[in-house]
Amino acid sequence: MRIFAIIKKALIMQFRDLWALALTIMAAPFFILVYYVLTSGGSTTYTVYYQYADKHNIAIKQDFISVMQAVSYNNGPALLHLVEIIDTNEAKKSISDRKADVLIVISDGFSDSLKVGSTPHFIVFGEASNPKYSIGLIFSVTGIETLIRNHSAIKPVYTFRERFLGNSEAKSEFDVYAPGIFVFSMIMLILSCSLSIIRDVEDRTMLRLKLTRMTVFDYLIGNTLVQWMIGIISFTLTLWLAVLLGFHSMGAMWLVLVVCSLTILSIIAISLILVAFCRNASMVMIIGNFPLFILMFFSGSMLPLPRKEIFGSFAFNDLLPPTHAVMAMNKIFTYGIGVNGIRYELTMLTILTFAYFSIGIALFNWRHLSRG
Repeated sequence: MRIFAIIKKALIMQFRDLWALALTIMAAPFFILVYYVLTSGGSTTYTVYYQYADKHNIAIKQDFISVMQAVSYNNGPALLHLVEIIDTNEAKKSISDRKADVLIVISDGFSDSLKVGSTPHFIVFGEASNPKYSIGLIFSVTGIETLIRNHSAIKPVYTFRERFLGNSEAKSEFDVYAPGIFVFSMIMLILSCSLSIIRDVEDRTMLRLKLTRMTVFDYLIGNTLVQWMIGIISFTLTLWLAVLLGFHSMGAMWLVLVVCSLTILSIIAISLILVAFCRNASMVMIIGNFPLFILMFFSGSMLPLPRKEIFGSFAFNDLLPPTHAVMAMNKIFTYGIGVNGIRYELTMLTILTFAYFSIGIALFNWRHLSRG
């Protein structure tokens, strides 16, 4: 009977802390749902651009397209999204933007080499720091090998030259993943910022501040400056340690700091939205795990994720500011790209920061300032 009494007491205590219980039970199903939305319930596909410069044998070109499209998962879905291009410079830009994974150039004379029994040759372009490049290359070469075996029995079956974009060839695995960790150092501000604000609500400091005729903008500007400084310190420390351990950068540090500052502001804005739904620090620590994990894992800062476009080239992931920060950091560190090369990422960071701040200020003012 004592055991039943303990069970009853434990159940009562669990239901007294419903938020913690809900987090324990619903966290994994919630992220299953988010991952399904981001991937549309499908499998990862690798975008392969190709330039087919050999015009001598159209039949072989059609066969090339067929075998590449035939590379698929065991359950049917295609592995490769094949796109023919004319301008290789545009294709290389898409690779640096992570909108494409591999570029294959079939040069003039490819079909003739198959006819005369010589070894066919092609060129592959990619970014070594993109984890999807290596896998996309393997499946692409598998398709080309099938094509060549259909038309030639020579050995070696083929040769190809691999060309890496930017400084990606010289990048170590540590260099590849470090920029995502830099962004993660700013994502962690969501807890620091949210706790700082909610404690003013919890201990009634907010009421005393309102008696001074403080406006919402006075309060938010003061807190934002403090959190921005904390974010800069965290990022600087992370970058300093990475460089000390061998991290290499090609870009300008002032541009990195611009991206860093916009990212910090966007995280503070998201923190305001979070605080609007919390009454105390305990709720922040529980509910805050959801946006924290979403920003960590679905922005690409910790793990690369497939892009599922909603319309045009805009994907669900693009609604998260750190997604653009990761892209901008990779371009700066890998390619040494300037402002013009990350104009899209800077624009999206600015728009999202403004949008989240507008929502956050409205909710925070309604939830914690306007009420007596």
